[in-house]
Amino acid sequence: MSDPPGASPLRWPRLAFDTVQARLVAFFLIIAIPIGAITVATAVVTYRGAVNAIAARQSETAGNFAIRMRIWYVGVLRGLIVSAREGIARTSETSCQTAGNASVRGLDGYQALLILGPGGQSCLVSSDPSLTQAELSSVLAVQASKNLARSKAVLAPVEGRYDSMIMAGKRKLIVYARERADAAGPDGARQDWEALLVVAPEALDRVFNLGESDPDFITALSTAQDEIVFARGRAATDRGWLPPDGAFPLPRRHWSAVSSAGERRIYYALPVGDRDLFVISSFRDKDLQAARSQFVFLLLAPLLALVLLLAVFVRVMNRHLVQWLKGIESASRARRVSGWGRVALSEAMPSDIRNVVVAFNDMVGEQESREHHLQDALAANHALTRELHHRVKNNLQVVQSYIGLSKNSYSGDARMALCEAECRVHVLSAAYRGALAEGAMRPVAIDPFLRDVIAAVARLLCRPGQEIGIRGQTDIALPVDRAIPLGLLIVDRASAILHEGAALHLRIGITDREQGRFEFEFVADRAVRQPPQSRILAGLVMQLEATETTPRDSTHLGAWGLNARTDTAEANGEVEPQLALAPAAK
Repeated sequence: MSDPPGASPLRWPRLAFDTVQARLVAFFLIIAIPIGAITVATAVVTYRGAVNAIAARQSETAGNFAIRMRIWYVGVLRGLIVSAREGIARTSETSCQTAGNASVRGLDGYQALLILGPGGQSCLVSSDPSLTQAELSSVLAVQASKNLARSKAVLAPVEGRYDSMIMAGKRKLIVYARERADAAGPDGARQDWEALLVVAPEALDRVFNLGESDPDFITALSTAQDEIVFARGRAATDRGWLPPDGAFPLPRRHWSAVSSAGERRIYYALPVGDRDLFVISSFRDKDLQAARSQFVFLLLAPLLALVLLLAVFVRVMNRHLVQWLKGIESASRARRVSGWGRVALSEAMPSDIRNVVVAFNDMVGEQESREHHLQDALAANHALTRELHHRVKNNLQVVQSYIGLSKNSYSGDARMALCEAECRVHVLSAAYRGALAEGAMRPVAIDPFLRDVIAAVARLLCRPGQEIGIRGQTDIALPVDRAIPLGLLIVDRASAILHEGAALHLRIGITDREQGRFEFEFVADRAVRQPPQSRILAGLVMQLEATETTPRDSTHLGAWGLNARTDTAEANGEVEPQLALAPAAK
C-alpha cells in the first residue's frame, strides 16, 4: 500500500512502532541517545584531563624536592672537596684544624669532618664530642667499600657517595669523597685523599622548606630500608602517613595506598644519589576525590536531565495528544454498542486536535443522517414488501375460492381437474400463510405446512374408499421458494397415486435424518400400479435438489431426500429465503 501524499519516507517496523506515542518516543530517543553519548564522552575526557593535571602537578612538586635535595648534596660535595684539598695541602696539624673549622663550625648542621691524606696524614674536626676519630674512621672504611660514582656536577675526578647511618645512637647524613691522583706531586709523593663529612638531618630544614604549601602535603628523606632521615610536614617519628609495614614499592615512582592512619594517599618516590636515599612525597587523595565527584556530576546531571525531559515529554504527549486520540477511538468503538459516537469538545484541546474532532463529529453526523434515511427507506421497502406478500396471499385465496365455486358446476374429469388446480393453489396460499405468520417473511415450518397440504388433498382429491395421511414429524423449515415446490410435489405425486387405486390408504412419511438430511416417502397399504413419471414431477425434484433414496415397488411408490441446509439472508429490512433448509421456529 502506497504512502499518503506528504507522508514521511521514514519506514517504521510495524510491530515495534505502530503507535504515535511509540514513534514520538523513538524520535526523542534518536535525539537523546547521541546527546547522552556526547555527554558521557565529555565527562570522561574532562575527568581524565583533571586527573592528568593533578598527577602532573603532584609529580612536579615531588620532583622539585628531589632536585633541591640533589643540588644540596652537590653543594656539600663541592665544599668537601675544597676542604679536603686545602687540608692535605697544609703541612701542620694546626693549619689543617684551621681549614676544617672553617668548613664545619662555620656552617649550620655540619658536625664532623675527617680527612685522610697520603702517608697516613689525617685531619679531624668535630663539633660533637661523641663523634670520635675511631668511629669516623670505621664509617669512612664502610663507605669506601661501597659503590662510588663520579658526579657530573663536579669537574674534579672525585668519586663519592651519599648515605645515612646511625652514629653515636643518632641517624646522621654522610657525604664521602675520595680522589686518586694520576701522577706524583712536586715532592714526588702521590696526592691521594679521602674525606668524610657528617651532617645533622636538621640541616635539611631549609632544603625542605614548604612555605605556604598544602598542609596535607608531606615530604621526607628516606633510606632504602624505609628509615626516615628527615621529614617536613610531620615529625620524623610519625609514620602514620606512610603505608603500613613500610610497604614502599621503591622500584615504582608513583603509587596509591591506604596509610597507617586509614587515609587514601598518593606517594611519589624519587632516588637521590646511588639509590641509597629517596625523597618520598605524599598527597592526600582529596583532589582526586573532588575530580571523581565532578566527573559523577558532569556524567549524571545531563543524563538525569534527559530522563526528566523524557518523563515530561511523555506526560505532555499523553495529556495533549494521546488522551484525545484515545477519546476519538473510544467514541468510534462506542458507536457499535450505543450508537452514540461523538467526541466531546474541550477548551484544553490543541487547535489541530480540535479540528480533527470537529471533522470527526461532522462525519459521524453525516453518517447518522445517511443511516436514518436508509433505515426509513428500508422500513418503507419492508412495509411495501410485506403488503405485496399479503396481497399475493389474499389473491391466492380469492383464486382458490373462485376455483372452489367453479368446480360445483362441473362433474367427472373436469371437476377432478378443477379440484387438482384448487389443491395446487392451496399449496401456494398455505406456503405464503406460513411465511407471513409472524408479520414478516420467515422460513416456512414444514411439519404444519405438509399437514395442511395433506388435509387439502384428502378433502379435494380422495374418492370414496380412499384415504391419505401423514406419518412422522420434522423440525426443519424451508424458504417459501422451496416449500412451494415440495408441496406441489406432494400434491402431484399423491394425485397420480390416488388416480391409480380405487380403494387405497396412502401414507406420507416424513423423517429427519443425520447430517441434516430430510426424507419423505409415499407408502400404499396395497399393491398399486406405478404411475408414470411426469415432466412436472421431474422438474419439481430438480428444483428441490432432491435425490431418490429407495427403489420403487408396488407399495413403496417413491422416496426422496433433501440436504437440510439453512442459508438465510436479510435484504431490504426483511429476511429473504434462500434455496436451503433451516430449523423451524418453535
